[in-house]
Amino acid sequence: MTDNTTMEPSTESNSGRRRSVSLPGSRASQISVAIAILLLLAGLFLFDGPMAGVLGLWGISLLATTVVGSVAYRIWYHYGS
Repeated sequence: MTDNTTMEPSTESNSGRRRSVSLPGSRASQISVAIAILLLLAGLFLFDGPMAGVLGLWGISLLATTVVGSVAYRIWYHYGS
């Protein structure tokens, strides 16, 4: 009986692992971006004065947090977890 196992790491398991993680492109990220855009549009077209500024800041901060968090997660996951 021969042993066909190898001591090298399997590339198939790594590729399967990368495909199974879907956090950055997940539905939650898409909803977060959509809410950020809606907040920005509401601040631009529906409100005046300080409330428009508040909604704009909320929208920009939510969008920036989602994008930066997504990129940071991809980098962290790619280079070691």
